[in-house]
Amino acid sequence: MSNHDHEHEHEDTIFLVDEETGEEMEFEIIVTLEHEGTEYALLKKAEDDSDDMFAFRIEEDEEGEVLMPVEDDAELDLIQKIYDELSWED
Repeated sequence: MSNHDHEHEHEDTIFLVDEETGEEMEFEIIVTLEHEGTEYALLKKAEDDSDDMFAFRIEEDEEGEVLMPVEDDAELDLIQKIYDELSWED
């Protein structure tokens, strides 16, 4: 039995600011998922035909939900595995 759930698939658009350049970038939320109480969002750049996705951890702060980039290789591998399993279920 796995400890992850497929929350929902959608293509909501959000804007993120690159902290290094200050550039605002448009992303589509492809899917959100949960594993052992941690929520993740997989995003891709809007109007980008590639299959490249970016993984973010959804965290709460005093202002609400915040997307934090996932940079840990083990955590990225876990997210990829969960996403692949969900893709096979569809």
